[in-house]
Amino acid sequence: MGDRSAGAHEARIWFWGLLALAIVLRVISFDAYSAHHQDETIQYLEQAHRIVFGYGFVPWEYRYFIRSWLIPLLLVPPMQLGEWLDPGGILYLILPRALVAAFNLAPVIAAWFIGKRISQLHAIAGMAVMALWVQSVLFSVQTLSESLAVSCFLIAVALLHRNARFGAIVGAGALMALAGLFRFQFGPAIAVYAGLVAGKDWRLWKGLVAGGLPVVIAGGLLDLAMGLQPYAWILNNYQANIAQGRMKEIGGVDHFYYLQAIPYYWKWAIVPIIGFAIYDWRRSPALLAAALVNMVVHQLVGHKEYRYLWLSIDIILLLAAFGSVDLVQRGKSPGWVSRNQATVIVAGWALLSLSLAVLPTYRLDWRQDGAPSRLAAQVLRDPSVCGVAVPMGPYARFGYSLLHQNKPIFLIGAGAPPSRADPTPAAAGFNAVLAWSGEPQPIGYPIKGECMGHAGDRLCAYRRPGGCTFDARSRQLEYQQTLYRLNM
Repeated sequence: MGDRSAGAHEARIWFWGLLALAIVLRVISFDAYSAHHQDETIQYLEQAHRIVFGYGFVPWEYRYFIRSWLIPLLLVPPMQLGEWLDPGGILYLILPRALVAAFNLAPVIAAWFIGKRISQLHAIAGMAVMALWVQSVLFSVQTLSESLAVSCFLIAVALLHRNARFGAIVGAGALMALAGLFRFQFGPAIAVYAGLVAGKDWRLWKGLVAGGLPVVIAGGLLDLAMGLQPYAWILNNYQANIAQGRMKEIGGVDHFYYLQAIPYYWKWAIVPIIGFAIYDWRRSPALLAAALVNMVVHQLVGHKEYRYLWLSIDIILLLAAFGSVDLVQRGKSPGWVSRNQATVIVAGWALLSLSLAVLPTYRLDWRQDGAPSRLAAQVLRDPSVCGVAVPMGPYARFGYSLLHQNKPIFLIGAGAPPSRADPTPAAAGFNAVLAWSGEPQPIGYPIKGECMGHAGDRLCAYRRPGGCTFDARSRQLEYQQTLYRLNM
């Protein structure tokens, strides 16, 4: 009895300690203005902003109805609450993103219960990897459909097993369906996992259907409420991106992109991760099958981004965590390792993660700095500013969901007139310009203000005296008109 009580006490210490570590790392990484991808701001936060505040930009995905309104609508309540609690402040932006980050702690907790079905040490290792792995931390604080879908899926995996209570099975079915709504491209992988786990067990199938069907129906009703045919956005997405080839137009990448991207981001960690995962694959063949199916599905799509594989990557990391435990347990280790296996395994994964986290790959490439958005918001808050011109390139950084001032915003490209160096042909519409710090000071804008950002991503604000006149020359450069003109 004493050993069992001591083991339970140790388990509680590890669980709550790892959860606290996960929260601290995510708080440190959180930035309300930063984004890994423009989808976070222009497709999700911007659309929620339109509903709450009545103004915002409409990208082509919502003009052509190729996106579900699920994520924007989920962001509406915390965004509205933030405005009520902090009128005119930035809590409207912090709360929805913080809510998503909190929900994305789910894989950390789910990993514990998935591992606990094997042993306490597997639970500790799985939870540790989900808590502190550099990619897990950085993806979890982003408002992305991929991270939300993976969170739902891994909770479902924790709930679904042959000895589960029927209520847990129903919950797993609901969460798998919700994961599919968040990211329908994960659907084949989710279906394969459910099929392999349920097999010929009709009790599991009944529970999965009982949980999943209401969510599917609710998704269709949500579409109807937003004026869409139920699930027409999936067909529209296929027609626009695949049949019409739009994904390739907006950034088709090399057919071997994933084979290049995984070693690029994993670097030397790829050897132990793949090695540990292979060592443990027999224990979780359904999870491995889901990971492989997801890779194959996205390999067949012309447009490829690393985040599309997040379901596969999280699964592989979890299997690698379990494999590392099996190797330590089955190998011949020094006495101090045998006595402190949990500490050794967690420390090993922590050091491996840290060795990647300090690299420029993760400092710069994985967290788009929020300084340009923050500077633009600061400029627009000035009562004397009646319009601002911003760089065309990172246009999603300058949506109203981030700038939060109902004043005209103009997108100025480089090279062709008007340019940021010479914005005068359209300058009547704005009296402030943001230009990269390495560019010449804009003609006609003699007042230099604050600069924000780091090398290569540093913007400076410039002002001119006088007001703004929204004329034909400036109108064509207005943000929404530019999206229309370029079909963006």
